[in-house]
Amino acid sequence: MIRYILFDLDDTLYSTSAGMMQEISERMSEYMVTRVGIPRDDVERQRKDFWARFGTTLRGLYIERQIDPQDFLNYVHAVSVEKYLQPDPRLAAMLAQLPQRKSIFTNAPADYARRVLRVLGVEKYFENIFDINFIAYESKPTPSAYDRVIAALPVPAAVCLMIDDTARNLVPAKKLGMQTAWLRGTEERYGTDGHENADFVIASVYEVAHIV
Repeated sequence: MIRYILFDLDDTLYSTSAGMMQEISERMSEYMVTRVGIPRDDVERQRKDFWARFGTTLRGLYIERQIDPQDFLNYVHAVSVEKYLQPDPRLAAMLAQLPQRKSIFTNAPADYARRVLRVLGVEKYFENIFDINFIAYESKPTPSAYDRVIAALPVPAAVCLMIDDTARNLVPAKKLGMQTAWLRGTEERYGTDGHENADFVIASVYEVAHIV
């Protein structure tokens, strides 16, 4: 029986088609050029390398370039959330009907996550935001990040459901005994490695109501 649900934030609570993550990605690349001094024509290669070895661009820059992670997070998330998102009554209604306790588990900072939740009109349905600072920059899919989150939950992993649009982020959750749901909307961008660790495959966040 599922008693607790961990939701990813970006491209999960709202559709990839909103386009906000594209701007954030562009800001990551711009940061690497303007703040770190990486040649523009080498940014894409390095980001792919960081993604493969460390899980995120931030983690790679933090380990290999010793950047200030807060400076990076502030720079890349300085986007107008209202430009891309609007209140989602359908999402709010679904969350209101789910009896499980709910939190956000994201590689983004909490202040940005709150802005997203407020614009969507769903902030009150989440009791915690386990953000990149909470997990000490050990971003998903680093296993230690999941250990920190599980240790903070009031229930064991076996009664938790984790929902994420990046399939490989479900691998550590599954190993810990969580149930997992893959929102398959961004497979072209992120790849499908790890999708075999999904107990459920959904096409939109609204389908969560049918699997719990």
